[in-house]
Amino acid sequence: MRLSHFFTYYRTLGGVQSIIKRHHAADAKRGHEPSFLFAFESDDFDEPNVNGLGFGGGHSISSMRTRFANHSSRFTDSVAICHNMWGLQFLADLMPAERRVGLLHSDWTGLRPFLETQRGLLDGVLCVSNALVELVSDCLPDLTKSNRVKLIPYPVDGLTAMPERAPLTGRTVVIGWVGRMQTEQKRVERLPGLAKALESAGIDFRFELLGDGPRQAWLKQQLPSNRTVFHGRKSGDEYWAVLRRWDFITSVSDYEGLPISMLEAFSAGVLPICPAIGSGGDEYSAELGDEFVWEAFDFGQAAAKLKSIQAKPESAISQARAEARSLTNRHSEVEYFRTFDEFVSRIADEPRVSAERLAKRPFYFSDRLPFGLMTRLWPNGCIRRNE
Repeated sequence: MRLSHFFTYYRTLGGVQSIIKRHHAADAKRGHEPSFLFAFESDDFDEPNVNGLGFGGGHSISSMRTRFANHSSRFTDSVAICHNMWGLQFLADLMPAERRVGLLHSDWTGLRPFLETQRGLLDGVLCVSNALVELVSDCLPDLTKSNRVKLIPYPVDGLTAMPERAPLTGRTVVIGWVGRMQTEQKRVERLPGLAKALESAGIDFRFELLGDGPRQAWLKQQLPSNRTVFHGRKSGDEYWAVLRRWDFITSVSDYEGLPISMLEAFSAGVLPICPAIGSGGDEYSAELGDEFVWEAFDFGQAAAKLKSIQAKPESAISQARAEARSLTNRHSEVEYFRTFDEFVSRIADEPRVSAERLAKRPFYFSDRLPFGLMTRLWPNGCIRRNE
């Protein structure tokens, strides 16, 4: 079938981008006709089926609609795959797809009202965690009634074998973190507080950070230099060479869907020290035991739980590592695409539940304001729509 993927960014590093790149590499091989459209990318891609709209913070919803309308024809006779459903509230009437399927990769502050404004726009939603399945089911009951909300296992390549590790007792514990070093979502300004709590608890540790971002220089000033390694951005074998040396992986994010980096770490037998933020990450971590999840953001409790793990017999720690690795068995690319293809084919064959013809968007003064300003001063204005 024709698949029209739509999202914000493609060239940046991130979990959503990694999944879209898998689709770009594999959709045609599985017999589909894929195309890709990205809102905030410039239109200078080499591939004929990939385009950017060149949106920026200075664009208004009105000017975005004008530019998007020039690409409406690409959605005709296709199933639109709307990653994180960005922009549907003000663009869906310009997206004449046979069906619209949401693929929800992430959780974020304000997700519930965002989802509630999607009513009537979607024919089905795939979610990367059980927590997101529950939330979507609650917000979009019409889809739930007809079994149109489904869990999809995020694919990870993983390591083919578990790395050998020395016992934890009597050595420095290596704690890893992966992501973009920024305040939004990742809240990296919390990492120094976690480091202080670990030091106060007398834990011999080393932080190893993979990634970069606007707060990197600040973090280098705030984190203990003798306990911190900044690896920068890595990929391929260099990425795995770092990951395989870790004992634990942690996060200080406000929200997550199901972090691919955590699944990749699990495949290497890395154990979590995970804050309870209602994500797929803490759900998976809790399957290993309560000691692997700490109350967000009680850093003293995080340190205490790490000490309790260190006190366990090495056989128990090895067993936990094996269980973490086994949690990734369901996360193969084959299983991801099998679930994706079966779901999208079913949605395409079943009666449409999204509105086939959406009313023309009424005049909103806010549609003339710069989008970057709107996101800061009135975020709800960005998801405003007539129903």
